[in-house]
Amino acid sequence: MNRHSLMGHLALASPLVLLMCFLVYPVADVLGQGLFSGTGTSFYDVVVSPVTQRTFTFTVIQAALSTALAVLLGLPGAFLIVRLRFRGKSVIRAAMIIPFVLPPIVVVVGFLQMFGAFGILDSLMMAITGSPVSVINLAAGLPGIVLAHAFYNIPLVVLMVSASLERLNPEVEESAELLGASHFQNLRRIVLPHIIPSLLASAVLTYLFCFTSFPIVLALGQGSYMTLEARIWYAFRYFDYGEASSLALIQILVTLSLAYSYVRLGRMRQQGIAPTSSAKQVGLRDLNRVQVVLILAYLALLAFLVAGPIAAVVRSSIYDPLTRSYSLAGFENLLSAGTGGGLVPLVNSAFYATMSTLFAVALGIPLAFAHRGSKNPAASLASIMALLPLGVSAITLAYGLMRAIVVPLGLSSNPWPVIIVAQTIIGLPFSARSIEIALRSIDPALLDQADLLGASRLQKLFFVELPLLAPGILVGAAFAFAMAIGEMSATLFIALPQNVTLAVAIYQNLGVRKFVEAGAGALVLVVTCLVAFLTIDRMTSGSSGGTL
Repeated sequence: MNRHSLMGHLALASPLVLLMCFLVYPVADVLGQGLFSGTGTSFYDVVVSPVTQRTFTFTVIQAALSTALAVLLGLPGAFLIVRLRFRGKSVIRAAMIIPFVLPPIVVVVGFLQMFGAFGILDSLMMAITGSPVSVINLAAGLPGIVLAHAFYNIPLVVLMVSASLERLNPEVEESAELLGASHFQNLRRIVLPHIIPSLLASAVLTYLFCFTSFPIVLALGQGSYMTLEARIWYAFRYFDYGEASSLALIQILVTLSLAYSYVRLGRMRQQGIAPTSSAKQVGLRDLNRVQVVLILAYLALLAFLVAGPIAAVVRSSIYDPLTRSYSLAGFENLLSAGTGGGLVPLVNSAFYATMSTLFAVALGIPLAFAHRGSKNPAASLASIMALLPLGVSAITLAYGLMRAIVVPLGLSSNPWPVIIVAQTIIGLPFSARSIEIALRSIDPALLDQADLLGASRLQKLFFVELPLLAPGILVGAAFAFAMAIGEMSATLFIALPQNVTLAVAIYQNLGVRKFVEAGAGALVLVVTCLVAFLTIDRMTSGSSGGTL
């Protein structure tokens, strides 16, 4: 083995080694401690416990309801985005990704202001009925959780299905029409079979996100509704490591199965891509009046459910529902460095997210290269390692890092490096996926020409592959940054007061009913994620769904 080959193998092996040290080992240590040390409730007692069974049942049901609603509302949007010809489509399509990259805690703020007690909808109902008290609250309990999850994942369905639909060769549909196929037959026999892999992949990914949801359930469930993730959090807080580890193991088995299914469906999506993106389109004038009315009604519903909470975040930054008055105290708090001020969390969030993004990209590049060789054993290992963060509880990961890294290295007084590690691991699947897709799109002929011209492996990497990968790398970085700056679950578990991030500060402010302070912080995260999604859209030329 020559020196260049050895360096290449070391570069590919480095992310795998780091993930073994900072993901596999900490999680295995937590599971082993809880399951085999005899500390806390035994695995059998946890499994047969009525509380566990109720928690698991609720987790499954709320995830299923949330997924069904997201698919039901997202599927028509995917068809409209691709098949309907209208002005401003690129702007609307770009804006569709905003809810997906929003931090969950921002979704909570938007829903409380839009659908909660004394929110926009409730204030309107109070004005209509003349009631001095709250009339309707859709931001609490199961309805609030399901609606918030649907809000968060409708764009995911729209983007993934539309990315598949626009690659359907229009000549196939035209040939079917020439042979006498009706619109319904065309839809049933050609369109639906083509988009089924993407539709199933979006449903599986949505279910995975809803199954492991934590901030939304913690805030909107109000302690009465708990998912496995929330139950793991409470078990760790009350030092019942046996229960926490048992629940974490159950969750990992389910989530890894879902994540594996998503990857398999993703490969089917890649195999079904046609060499065209010129989808068949119609204009509004080509539709009858009933169709136009249905489209307008659907868009109004979507605007109410998706755009409403985002607009409500803006309102929440200046309106206090307790005093029913407008105030700039939230923005003043963001610039305050004193006790309870928002300047330190703001700086922490920017620093942690920037560092974790750099690490996620640095690890994602070699993982993408390793995964490219489908017949190489390293490819399977790279795929599994990149997949693991999707299937591991953020709370379990955080506790594992505390046990395996913070305590042994003496970081208990200031564990900020571990926050960066946790955020890096959480954003890694998205950065690696984006880079892998960009890598697969490189024409092999270009690499063959570089070989014929005598380019070395390093020259080919730095002068051919990396320049062509630049858009994919930037997309991966934007996704990783959006995930990191809004990450709350692991950070809430690890952070000390000096390490609090903006997402954690928003949750803490909501807990003490400082609504304008929480709203101002949420608005900052919205603007930050807006910049990230504009970067994603610019780099992908409006085909962001292909990166998911």
